[in-house]
Amino acid sequence: MLSLDSIAIFAQVARSQSFTEAAHALGMPLSTVSRKVSELEDDMRIKLIDRSKRQIRLTEAGAMYADLCRKGLDTISYANRVMTDRHSETEGTVTITVPPNLIDVLFLDAIATFQTNFPKAHLRVFVSERMLDFVEDGVDISFRVARPQGPELIVRTLHCYRHRLLAAPSYLAANPPPKDVASLASHKLVGFGFQNRRPLSWTLSRQAETRVLEHMPSLSINDYGAIKSALIAGHGIGELPEPLCNEALRTGHLIEVLQDWKFPDIELYAVHAGKGSLSKLARAFLDTAAASISP
Repeated sequence: MLSLDSIAIFAQVARSQSFTEAAHALGMPLSTVSRKVSELEDDMRIKLIDRSKRQIRLTEAGAMYADLCRKGLDTISYANRVMTDRHSETEGTVTITVPPNLIDVLFLDAIATFQTNFPKAHLRVFVSERMLDFVEDGVDISFRVARPQGPELIVRTLHCYRHRLLAAPSYLAANPPPKDVASLASHKLVGFGFQNRRPLSWTLSRQAETRVLEHMPSLSINDYGAIKSALIAGHGIGELPEPLCNEALRTGHLIEVLQDWKFPDIELYAVHAGKGSLSKLARAFLDTAAASISP
């Protein structure tokens, strides 16, 4: 079997047009370079280099073989570089931020796929409402439901959904379902609210008609997961993001009320500081998330 080392040494001699310069480039003794080329010629039973003159000259067979070897060695070199890069890119840490209540329903599949494909990678997930700083907080990608401002940011739309107005069958059995937006005011309402005690505002549209309901909910919680539990328990009528309520609708634990009236569409964005700021590992997670989340 021909020695790959001998082939590589011959290719360098052919490139350098000198045994001495090839030995210097390879960091080998001149005698070793000369011997390896001679061994290759013996193994192939073909004269590759004409040594009869002061300056070496490739034979016709040698020139053809050198060209073929160079292409093969370039392919091997590229393959080695790809595998080296692949190894280095499978190790590292990717830091992302996601909105509350969406990690279970939108991101766990993407995380599982990413960790399967990159078992040596580390993933840090911050659940946060606010836009963390890419530099100070060390964030690679921020997944947001509000489009951020800033011309320097790269924004990619991943998903579009809306909130739905829902109630449990037990609540609707005990209370006449609302017939229009105004009649919601006579019901117990469960809303997403904070400590400011300001009225909540629900904007609902039907074709070209829009109604805004401002109300003080009978139950206000700043966590959609808890709102979902409260609605299923029959505490009233409330709104939930589609990703969070689709399963409950399918199983009948919740029922959509006023189905003709729709909340505005909401878009989920992936935000980062630019392609140059993303490692290939971070880009791999972004692509994985986009494939998993996009409809």
